Amino acid sequence: MSPDTFLLYLAAILLIAISPGPMAMLSMSHGMHFGKKRTLATALGSVLAALCLMLASAAGLGALLAATEYGFTVLKWCGAAYLLYLGIKLLLTRAHPSDIKLETPKGKGTGLDLFRQAFLVGISNPKDLLFFAALFPQFIDMTAPQGPQLAILACTWAVVDFSFVMIYASLASMLAPKLCASNRLHWFDRTSGGVFVSLATLLAIKN
Repeated sequence: MSPDTFLLYLAAILLIAISPGPMAMLSMSHGMHFGKKRTLATALGSVLAALCLMLASAAGLGALLAATEYGFTVLKWCGAAYLLYLGIKLLLTRAHPSDIKLETPKGKGTGLDLFRQAFLVGISNPKDLLFFAALFPQFIDMTAPQGPQLAILACTWAVVDFSFVMIYASLASMLAPKLCASNRLHWFDRTSGGVFVSLATLLAIKN
């Protein structure tokens, strides 16, 4: 892979990572409640989901879904249903006392919980699968061995994805004490919940 091709790919995925989406909102919610350290599990879940979708795309599943309306529709509704579940859960958040401890909430927020939520949000959007299937061929030289090129594209995406999940989580974590002190933390949850419900609706009705 030539340096020019790599830099063009890096610029493209940086622009994509900056754009807010379901994973950005989830990482901000996790960073707000559980802090940067525990949100590492969120970032790892996001990266694993992306890598799974990349492997599926490389295996030709993206092309199959593009040609099979039923398979795409099933995955689309599954993704919408999970986003809707997360949205409703956040919308039902109650106000907490101003001395809430964000780092150690009781009975929730384990590393496995955060990892699982991030993985399900990432893996349940079929548009990402089609996106990888459409993106990668633009940066692959078919006359050269494809394995090393796919490895470079996948590893670069993983690093960028991990970095931006942690950036969103860190920014949210910095805002948490101020929101907590003013007893407005639940309004952030409700706003995030509204975004998730909106995204679920758009995913369900968009062709």
